[in-house]
Amino acid sequence: MPRFRIAALQRAVIHIAETAAAPVRFAAAELQRYLQLMTGARLPVVEDASRGACETILLGAPHAQAATPAPLNPGSFRVIPGTERVTLEASSSRAMLDAVYALLAQCGCRWSLFGPHDETVPRLDASVELAPIEHVTPIVARGYCTDIMTLHYTQPEHFKDRLPDDRAFIDWMGKSGANVFLFIRHPFDTQLTIPELLPELLKRGIDVEYGGHVMPLLLPRELYRDHPEYFPQAPDGTRTDHGNLCTSSDAALAVASANAVQYVRDYPEMSVVHIWGADLWHGGWCRCAACAPFSVQDQSLRVCNAVARGLERAGVARPVCYLAYHDTIEPDVTVRPDDHVLLEFAPRERCYGHALNDTDCETNRRYAAALERYVECFNGRVRIFEYYGDAILFFGCAVPLTQVIAADLAYYRRLGIPGITMLQFGLFSQWAYPLNFLAFAAATAQPTAALPVADDYCRRFGIDARAAAAVYAELEGIMRTVVTYGDLRRPPTAVDRARDVLRRVESALPQLRALADRLEALTDDALHAQAALFRYTHVVLDGVRHELQHAATGTPAPADTHYATALEIMDGIDRRFKGVWGAVDLPIIHSFYATAVHALLSADC
Repeated sequence: MPRFRIAALQRAVIHIAETAAAPVRFAAAELQRYLQLMTGARLPVVEDASRGACETILLGAPHAQAATPAPLNPGSFRVIPGTERVTLEASSSRAMLDAVYALLAQCGCRWSLFGPHDETVPRLDASVELAPIEHVTPIVARGYCTDIMTLHYTQPEHFKDRLPDDRAFIDWMGKSGANVFLFIRHPFDTQLTIPELLPELLKRGIDVEYGGHVMPLLLPRELYRDHPEYFPQAPDGTRTDHGNLCTSSDAALAVASANAVQYVRDYPEMSVVHIWGADLWHGGWCRCAACAPFSVQDQSLRVCNAVARGLERAGVARPVCYLAYHDTIEPDVTVRPDDHVLLEFAPRERCYGHALNDTDCETNRRYAAALERYVECFNGRVRIFEYYGDAILFFGCAVPLTQVIAADLAYYRRLGIPGITMLQFGLFSQWAYPLNFLAFAAATAQPTAALPVADDYCRRFGIDARAAAAVYAELEGIMRTVVTYGDLRRPPTAVDRARDVLRRVESALPQLRALADRLEALTDDALHAQAALFRYTHVVLDGVRHELQHAATGTPAPADTHYATALEIMDGIDRRFKGVWGAVDLPIIHSFYATAVHALLSADC
């Protein structure tokens, strides 16, 4: 392998094309900035008319000529090193940024999930050994998503606190290979995006996607007074303005399509439109005589098809995502999906103790079979929506899933699935599930050989790194025995299943306490915060144990005291670790679940 001579930087420049897109210009600026940090040399960035529209960056002599790039697959790049120059070639402007960060990683840079202040940027002296890189991205569309309401855009005091954390996360997204971010809207939201974050996303070539549970918004509820026939009919024959729409009403579909067109015209940066139904388990769809023969899957798909065709007719065609989730998770589909409609598969109630395709897992066998049938139905046009950073699903508890994530992504790649996003809730998710972010990034886009993710994360703890990594390895084994039934806070009620979960939880409790003690004995403040998170996890699971024991005896009883204690533990954790979500949203989630449990118990009485 060639050794690039650092002295060559004294007479080198960074060449880009005159017509270079914003992400290439940002990539060149990042290369310039990090080379200066590592060597002290600030290289000029020079626009070169001879490069035409090629996605290349040449680091070398002022008048060096790059060879004509060979063709590259979508999303791929190559790094061609020499002793006095380095050529970077990419299939897209976004892939060029990946190439730059891959080169810098070879120079010894290490990026951090927790922001640039936590990065490793070495000092380079005489030379650095650089290997050629020919990278083909395993997943074409890869990134993250969040419910836009969790950014508290209507509450300036919380919004101001969140923005720096979100900007730091976007910086890490760029460095770890992510190229998609989805803002999820609900009917009560008042906007589709966060304008303050768009410049950070777009300059890195990260596509922004909008939508979510917007089907009720595409048919404004105020139309119900004059046009109740646009809205879903219940089995008893009554119409209601709740839920979605009557998918047999051409007029209703036309209104929904026209509003989707307006969304895209108002937000032209929107690269994909997500058209999901109301977030309800068994409701929101129409049972009129014309709709009754169609499954809820077909009804959802009819709306997505209408929107996709409306966008195409209006000259603003975009991919449209149909959601397989809750009551649409099974592929009970007879309607043919439009060519612009993609499947978005969201298996929230799956088992996270096993890979999705683990044949020994009864729960996941159902999900894997559904996914494989959907892949066939949509001719491979599939996106996965995963929950590895979902602090609601895991109720804020510590749940590392590195082995499951690696196995899941290997399975998704074998199916030829081209896209995946991971739900997360800002800094809290990064703090509570750091290994899941690192495992996800490595499995979807990592261009260079990565350290084992626990070692990669724990290196930041210095002398405590090895001990911390051992604790996380044990935690993963413990929690994989527990997270087998969906929402952690809603254990199963069927007697045999409840007894099985109870046994697993009772076994986990003393082990969690011991792991928290081990972290508490170490020296790093961040590990002490993690120890508190482990104690929070222990108390939450003790509450689950309490509820399961009482349910097994036929005398259900809420574990309010346990969950109040858990919140007291979380309240004592510094906000710089748990973020706005841990300080503001998690108590709301606790209150929501407590209200739901008490309502259920009252109904049973």
